[in-house]
Amino acid sequence: MSDPISHVNVWPAADELVVTWRGGSDQMSVFVSNDPDDAGTDVRGPQEPGRAVVERTQRRQYIHLFDPGDGFTVAAQRQVEMDGPENFRDLGGYTLIDGGHSRWGRVFRSDRLDALSDADHVRLGELGVATVFDLRSAGEIELAPDRLPDGLRYVSLPMSSDVAQHRSMFQRIIDGDLPKLDQADMAGGYVRMLEGFGDHIAEVITAVAQGDRVVFHCTAGKDRTGVMAMVLLAIAGVAEPHLLDDYEISSHYRSKAEPSQFAEHITAAGFDPADYAAMWGSDRPVMKLTLDGLRERWGNHESYVRAIGIDDSTAAAARAALRFGS
Repeated sequence: MSDPISHVNVWPAADELVVTWRGGSDQMSVFVSNDPDDAGTDVRGPQEPGRAVVERTQRRQYIHLFDPGDGFTVAAQRQVEMDGPENFRDLGGYTLIDGGHSRWGRVFRSDRLDALSDADHVRLGELGVATVFDLRSAGEIELAPDRLPDGLRYVSLPMSSDVAQHRSMFQRIIDGDLPKLDQADMAGGYVRMLEGFGDHIAEVITAVAQGDRVVFHCTAGKDRTGVMAMVLLAIAGVAEPHLLDDYEISSHYRSKAEPSQFAEHITAAGFDPADYAAMWGSDRPVMKLTLDGLRERWGNHESYVRAIGIDDSTAAAARAALRFGS
């Protein structure tokens, strides 16, 4: 008997998508479609065990690996390619504790959406996004309002926090109120978000439970967005190492220009940017410390979700919407 399909990766190479995986039998089929829930009829076999190369015919394609003994496993590129946002990502494909994966094409996370192109508007329509949750402060929104297509529901849910707003952080540094900012400080700020903005987090959970396809975002798509993503993936039952993965990979997609500019300002003011490096990174230990803080404060993810007002039926509906294959 063959091992179950696992470790599926999809990445672009010129005008093709390269798909690799572990496990599966010699009876595998590879379906390609534009729908995460429908494999369609475009099917071929692997070119070799654990590897297939498919033509890129559109900007967003889903790979449906079928093994007669294991059923379907769905995969796609983690990043959704956009002209404007750099850090627009799908929360699908993470391994669940009890088997299966988080569902592709349901929930997306992003950085700022003020530079969406007309082509990006078309892509949002193709993704089926119904609601955009903006986690930025009123001041951030005034400076760079979202540029959204007509017909989307827009909801402002400001989750303002010192660790998420570099302008206020810079002022605190200049004023001498913040001699350093390390990973523990970042995690402490994230736990304060969980404490202070439970009503906003609950609103996003409720939308997911009702079947909406949603995107939530802040400015960098890292701090406030990272906390929201962690809560949703935990509801789905994603294993903790993958909660850390999802937080950490923001550093891969984000532009290096912002931290460089901030470091220049810090240096010009007579401070050492190394003392504040945790602020612009997405280091794995920060989310680990955040999860430790959540457990210390609420016991577990289920208790946290109840504490912010989500009843068991809504939590179960959100969980079902976020899961595939289990």
